[in-house]
Amino acid sequence: MDNDRIIKHLKEICRTPEPEEKKAFFQGLEERGLISRHPEAINHGDFLLRQFFYVGKWIWLLSAVLLLLITGICYGNTGNYPFALTPLLAVGILAETGRSFRWKMAELEYTARFSLRSVMLARMFLVGVVETAGLMLVVLVVRPWFSYSLIRVFLYMMVPYLAASLSGSVYERKTRSDNSWGSIIICFLSSGLFAAAPYFLSSLYEERFTVIWTVAFILLIFSLFVSVRRWICELEEPVWN
Repeated sequence: MDNDRIIKHLKEICRTPEPEEKKAFFQGLEERGLISRHPEAINHGDFLLRQFFYVGKWIWLLSAVLLLLITGICYGNTGNYPFALTPLLAVGILAETGRSFRWKMAELEYTARFSLRSVMLARMFLVGVVETAGLMLVVLVVRPWFSYSLIRVFLYMMVPYLAASLSGSVYERKTRSDNSWGSIIICFLSSGLFAAAPYFLSSLYEERFTVIWTVAFILLIFSLFVSVRRWICELEEPVWN
């Protein structure tokens, strides 16, 4: 009996006050046509543009610094080790894809207007396209400083970058870590591996291995696509847009 009396007393104390001008508020919404109004649909271009400004500015800054660094090193020294810096570009895209889980925002984004799957795909697409375009521009700039053909310089730049992106995407998909240190370590290890590779296999950058580099490029593209697809499938959820 005492408990019932306490509960009743608490309900009286914690009673929610009646909202003032509630009727006028809903009448105003009805007059402006907002009660039955549905969110306006946006096209893919607008959605990507919104996500572009949501991507962390430090990612764009890091990408720009690394691309300039690679260009500067290629200008000062036409050895093979500048190609080993491209895996560091993957740090940005891998850190961005795990952002929602690191900041504990994944559950909120699951229930937002746009699904977490769509948001992550848009961010990966934007960062990947910008970084790839930047690398292609670097290839065109540094090509005259090398004795390699254009396609070989392109492969030497892209294969290490794709290898780090693939390894990092598998790690992020498996762990969904609260921090990005794992991805950062993977990118640095990939960079170190490609920097040390010529010392163990001096003929790695010879023209006769171009076919192997081409096959590796194609396999990495396919594997990255499969990895990202599996990753996105694991994030499928109902949304109201």
